[in-house]
Amino acid sequence: MDMTYLVIALAVLASSLVTGFITFRMLGMRLAPHFAALALALLATLAAVATGLFALVLAAAALQMLAAVTAYTQIWPTLKYSFQTSPGYAPHLALVTMLPVLALAAVVL
Repeated sequence: MDMTYLVIALAVLASSLVTGFITFRMLGMRLAPHFAALALALLATLAAVATGLFALVLAAAALQMLAAVTAYTQIWPTLKYSFQTSPGYAPHLALVTMLPVLALAAVVL
């Protein structure tokens, strides 16, 4: 099992927490489930990198995918009805969109 994709996902998650916090401040408490999913994914990915256990890799991959899903489900109403402010969310969505691809690569490759 190659840890390269998990380490890259760890960097993306750390960056996503920063941009996610800024987005969280813009949208308020409505983004709390996504922010919690990001934090859990970061912890699980860190544990997977530290231990190398395949079960933890699977858990981290699942939480990374959940973080991406929660990003779009939580931010979608804002993107749909207030597209003037949507460029402010683009950096965070770009980072979070990479997570499912990295999670899949970590499990498959």
